[in-house]
Amino acid sequence: MRIVAMRRDANLTQEQVFLVAGISRNTYQRIEAGVADARYSHLLRIATVLHCHVRDLIP
Repeated sequence: MRIVAMRRDANLTQEQVFLVAGISRNTYQRIEAGVADARYSHLLRIATVLHCHVRDLIP
């Protein structure tokens, strides 16, 4: 998934992303694994942490 690749490119751990984004660990892991559909608000927070646009996170 794109989120994983972008997180790794940014040299961030899952923990760093979900803590800064203010998303629960479980929710973030499910989004990253593609198991759950992400709310726009969650994608916006993740994009902010990864310094990208929301559209960059969506396949």
